[in-house]
Amino acid sequence: MNQKRISTCLIAAGVIAGLGILCWAALYAPMMAQEALSVLTREGGGPTAAQRPETLYWVGLCGVWVTSAILLLALAEYLMVSVRIGRDRSFCPENVRSLFRIALYLLSDGVLWLIAIFVPGLLGYPCGPAWLIFLLAALAHFALSLLAWSLGKLLGKAVSIQQENELTV
Repeated sequence: MNQKRISTCLIAAGVIAGLGILCWAALYAPMMAQEALSVLTREGGGPTAAQRPETLYWVGLCGVWVTSAILLLALAEYLMVSVRIGRDRSFCPENVRSLFRIALYLLSDGVLWLIAIFVPGLLGYPCGPAWLIFLLAALAHFALSLLAWSLGKLLGKAVSIQQENELTV
């Protein structure tokens, strides 16, 4: 498989992932926030739940939008790497920086998922079983962040070796 074909496949995968993120943020997130609100108010949240139930809805919805924006930033970096691969620039310093930025985006998104475990309690709502889903999302983001960071380190070594070889030729 040549570089152009690999790049095309990577870009197609990125576009599909981007569409998934956008659909999740635009369509599913409002339904998820509404369902979380109804579950939490049924479970008898504290005084905040009785006074302002829409607060949790908007906090949850904005949280999903922020995490979606971070994922789209990581995806944009991924797409730039994919384009550079198609231009036969797989081993370049820009790809190393992009992988480190992807790792940072995924790490920060994982931290936001951990924060999401505690926000309902701080607003006076019981967390319920959603904490497990949030924890799994955070762990997945941390694992992918570590993978991107490791690939960035590995690619950095490859770039350094390639630059040394170019200097000796």
